[in-house]
Amino acid sequence: MVDFKKLRSQKAKSKSINPTEIFRRLPKPLGINDLYSSQTEILEAWFDRRRERDIVLKLHTGGGKTLVGLLLAQSTLNETGEPVLYLAPTTQLVQQTLEKAEAIGIPAVPYKKGQPLSEEFINGKAIMVGTYKALFNGKSKFGIRGEVNPQKVSAVILDDAHASFSVVRDSFTLNVVAKDNYTRYVELIDLFRKSFKEIDKLGTLEDIVEGSDYSVLEVPYWAWHEQIEAVREQLKSDSDKYALVWPLLRDQLHLCHALISREAFTITPILPLVNAFPTFYEAPRRIYMSATIADDSEIIRTFDADPDSLKRPLQSRSLAGISERMILIPELMKFEFNQEHIDKLISWTTETKKLGTVVLVSSDEAAKRWSNVAIVAKGSEEVERRVSQLQNGELTGPVVFSNRYDGIDLPGDSCRVLVMRGLPSGTSNYELFRASTLYGGTTITRMIAQRIEQGIGRGARGAGDHCVVLLVGSDISGWVAKEANFRFLTSATRAQLDMGIEVSKEVESLHDLSRTIQRSFERDKDWTEYHAETLAELVDEDDSNEFYFTQAAVERKSINLWNDGYHEQAIAKLEQFVNRDNNALDIQMRGWIDQLAARIADRWGHTQRAQDLQRQAYASNRNLVRPKVLPPYRPLSVPVQQAKAIVEQIGTYRLRQGFLKSFEDTVSNLHQDVSSNRFEQALCDFATMIGLSSERHDTQGEGPDVLWLLPEKVGWVIEAKSRKKRKNALTKEQHGQLLVAAEWFEGKYPNYRCVRVSVHPKNQATRAAVAGASHALTYEKLASMVSDARSFLTSLCESQLDMNNLEAECNRLLASSNLRSDRVTAHYLVLFNEQE
Repeated sequence: MVDFKKLRSQKAKSKSINPTEIFRRLPKPLGINDLYSSQTEILEAWFDRRRERDIVLKLHTGGGKTLVGLLLAQSTLNETGEPVLYLAPTTQLVQQTLEKAEAIGIPAVPYKKGQPLSEEFINGKAIMVGTYKALFNGKSKFGIRGEVNPQKVSAVILDDAHASFSVVRDSFTLNVVAKDNYTRYVELIDLFRKSFKEIDKLGTLEDIVEGSDYSVLEVPYWAWHEQIEAVREQLKSDSDKYALVWPLLRDQLHLCHALISREAFTITPILPLVNAFPTFYEAPRRIYMSATIADDSEIIRTFDADPDSLKRPLQSRSLAGISERMILIPELMKFEFNQEHIDKLISWTTETKKLGTVVLVSSDEAAKRWSNVAIVAKGSEEVERRVSQLQNGELTGPVVFSNRYDGIDLPGDSCRVLVMRGLPSGTSNYELFRASTLYGGTTITRMIAQRIEQGIGRGARGAGDHCVVLLVGSDISGWVAKEANFRFLTSATRAQLDMGIEVSKEVESLHDLSRTIQRSFERDKDWTEYHAETLAELVDEDDSNEFYFTQAAVERKSINLWNDGYHEQAIAKLEQFVNRDNNALDIQMRGWIDQLAARIADRWGHTQRAQDLQRQAYASNRNLVRPKVLPPYRPLSVPVQQAKAIVEQIGTYRLRQGFLKSFEDTVSNLHQDVSSNRFEQALCDFATMIGLSSERHDTQGEGPDVLWLLPEKVGWVIEAKSRKKRKNALTKEQHGQLLVAAEWFEGKYPNYRCVRVSVHPKNQATRAAVAGASHALTYEKLASMVSDARSFLTSLCESQLDMNNLEAECNRLLASSNLRSDRVTAHYLVLFNEQE
């Protein structure tokens, strides 16, 4: 029998280090004849720059990243003879990578839990493939800084780097979960009750601990610094419960946020402390493989990557790998779309058409609503099992995945309809805290854009694949309709959304919608040509935004300086960035960075400087920790003319209908069963939408919960606690809060007329309250105001007038509306009556 192995060894050839040449010499499995031009382009560009330590490599979803990554790994292995580590976010993607390596003849071995590192890997004979958590954990087999002989590698390949940020942070996050360890949860919180009382947040803290408030509070950093030793002592006794995290945090608690929610006491680093892992941190090559997302700055924050290298990502202008997506937005269609319509569509797809259907939602709570009509995948194991069933054709669904906007590959018939219900949001304490703290700023907009891109990429995986994507819900349809949000998406997604908006506006009924979807299923020539031509016309190379790289680099460098004991330099770097000319920082992020400087100054022992910086931070962003001594209040500017204010807002949307969807998303929180935080924010946003000035205030019990300013120099001073019981009258204590808020207002706005307002189920007050001169905004009257605003704004947004003439139309409509600023007080407010 012919010994091919012997013949091969006799014909010894030098190992090639050029990745395209390596591919040429490998056996080709069925279905792979040659590389895409985009793959070749990137491999050749990488080979020229391979000695750079940090390189970002971008290919469109489904554009063959895994093959490229394996070729880069083999090239490095051939060149250096040293170990190469390949990381992926999930065990499922690890398995796919190993299967791909086997199919093309590249030697690869899996990381095996509970077993020593493979000799083949250590000796540079095979690439090791594992999850991020295989490397980043407190008992890492690769070694932690300070241990003897950590495993050295010549390169780390980070697959789906954009999907790894939350995975890596989770590796450094310690959660004392209330339901598992309630005693320790309460003991940790008790250390900080005094500090929350000092900043008038004790009531919120109590509601969180009792489970009635869903918000996330940050422990004031000065209190955290004071109590670090007490925290360390408490957690040391439980360290076996947190064995994979505690070794990473025990000496770095000062570099962490401490967060409190109804579910857990969370300790998580300001930025992941990846320098604890020499295998990664000292690797001479770190290759970040990413889908084409618009913002790579998080790679700098998470991995401490070189910003100069990241400004020059390796990417191809080829359209190879861009899947065909028909993105439809039911909220923009000409008929009233509801949950029953979604149920019919997905049932038709799965049962009649026998095609895979998937629903993506942002939380487990949102997933529960689908349990009667779909399979809800719970936990990582079930998620992987359901994904495999969809991929193998054993299941068509519908399957609901919660907060799984990345790490799931559903090519071909495994997903022909993808429903994204609601705007993606974070679920961890850190993500919720960051979202609420930076609410309204570009940082959160960029995060949402990235998750939308990741989400719509689940159902079509590369050239030749196709999927229908339904973006369902007033919040997500309002988001995509807003002009300012579009710039945070890649040009390919912008092009597909533009097509989707135009198609959606033409759909007149559910029957029409199903026929439109069927044209994608059946590969209708008119649709496929329209998609291909429009894509080729609109897709261009996405520019990296250097400002975001600079910002991320400043944050990361300041943390590194602080960690190394250079407090003064860390603070100076942050202050220099915030104060530089032509700064594109939004005001929320300006406050965030000032607070980081304050945190460093406090840890350094410069208490007065820390408080000065904190007052500065709080003046910019009132969602941050309130300083012990408040900064001077800055009154709102005089409101502009009402019609002008309304029309300017509408002008920020690509589609006027999108403004209406944002309105609906806002007013959906104006009912008494919602949390006080969401209710107050909605009341504030609602005022802005009808052309008034507004803000949330309430510091030290002085200012109102919400302040509305009317152009006639009238101020509504509003106490807006939701969840008031319908049968209860306004009490003396509640009215007292309103009187204190009114006194504050009269001092800050001396030339305004003060109207005292309590949002209340009815206009009844106790005799002791003496509330006869104060007004009630009853839920009934609030509903009436919302209804009037809906009619008014719908008429305005449906107008075909251009922006120049829309303001005149707005003034005409206001002339006959009770929403006109000089009428709202008389029409929607009622005086309190004494309870009988």
